[in-house]
Formats: sequence, structure tokens, C-alpha cells
Amino acid sequence: MSGEAMLATQGITKHFGGVTAVEDVDFGLGYGEVVGLVGDNGAGKSTLVKMLCGVLQPDGGEMFLEGKQVSFDSPKDAKKKGIETVHQSGGLVDIFDVASNMFLGREPTKFGLLNKNKMRQDAKETLGRLGIDVGSSKSIVNNLSGGQQQAIAVGRAVFTDPRIVFMDEPTAALGVKEVDKVLNLITTLKEEGISVVFISHVLQEVFEVADRVVILRRGKKVGDLMTEETDKDEVVKLMVGSW
Repeated sequence: MSGEAMLATQGITKHFGGVTAVEDVDFGLGYGEVVGLVGDNGAGKSTLVKMLCGVLQPDGGEMFLEGKQVSFDSPKDAKKKGIETVHQSGGLVDIFDVASNMFLGREPTKFGLLNKNKMRQDAKETLGRLGIDVGSSKSIVNNLSGGQQQAIAVGRAVFTDPRIVFMDEPTAALGVKEVDKVLNLITTLKEEGISVVFISHVLQEVFEVADRVVILRRGKKVGDLMTEETDKDEVVKLMVGSW
């Protein structure tokens, strides 16, 4: 990538016993950039992301946030520095309503009581800003579609005003129309100046929204290409090592 990175690694490495999951990877994410992170199962994508958001600690290498060396002791530590993650499952509580899910773990109070009115109003404003339609913020999550549930998970992440959002297989198990909604959300995040790392097995989706695609194979970075300068065939060849 050109220019200073918002988030970067140099030689980042992770071992699990005798297995090297990520080896000597240099990774960069620009300001307001969408990067697609791809690779077959076991390529190291999830391990890399877990190190970048504080779930795992690297065994080697360095990480930089806006040019300054950093380390994240936990996901909470990463969140404090403006990094949020949206997982495939969404991490929602099915029996709670939309507003309650948006504020899980950070519920506002008034006079020592849960301030539900503020929760509902703030949830409505955040979802509206992102163009997310889930009906009422009082709707029970279990009654919503998979796409709507993923949208709520994105809205919850964005409510904290993050600078970076990792999206780990957010379109898995969704129908075509719902996938489109999630992809539109990624574009909206970019328009708001939020940097996004989009992990997906579906290259068509990556090419629709990503500025750049980073390819991992067996824990190593084997490609880092602008999407407008490559195609799916080249990416697949890098993924499987058929050059």
C-alpha cells in the first residue's frame, strides 16, 4: 500500500506448539480503506485478525497504529484504541430487543436505573445513519432476518466511533439480498472514513467492496494487490500456489 498505514504489522508471527499459524507477515491498512483478507481454510486469516484485535498475542514481529508501535493485551484494550470486530455469528442475544443488543455491556443508566429511552433513541439514530432498517428498536432480534441481525452487529460496533472494523465472514449463511445489504454497509463505513478489513471466502464479494486484497497461504502473505489491477483468477492461483 502507498502512504502511511492506519494499522500495520512487520514480521508478525504466531505459533501453536510446533505449528506456525502466521509467519513473518507484513500487513497494512490505510485510512478509510477496505482491505479484503482471503485464503483457504488454515491460511492464517483468523489468527492474524485475532492478533490485530487483541484476542491473541504475537510470538514475534511488531504492530503499529498510526505509525506508533502498539500491543493489545485484550480485545478491550484494542477497543479503547478504536478497533472493533464483527464476527460471523454477530454475537447477539436472540431474546433481547435491538436496542438492548446495541448496548450490551455498556448500558446507560439514569438515577441508577437502565435508561431504555436513551438506548432506543441512540440505537435508532445510529442505525438510521447507516441506512439500516430493522423496524422498531424494540424488535426482538430472534424475529429478524440474518441480514438484519448482522446489520445490528455492525451498528453496535459503529456506535463506539471506531477507526477500524474487522468483519470476519459477515456474509456467511446469508441470502443474496441480505449479502448485498452487508456489502452496502461496508461501503457506508468507508464513506464515513472508517477502515475495514473484510474476511471472506467469496471473492466476488471481496472484489465488489475492497480497494485491495491481501492473500495468505499456509500462514504466509503471498499477495497484496489492488483489486482494480488484478482479477479473481490471479487471486485463486495465489491462494492455492499454482503459479
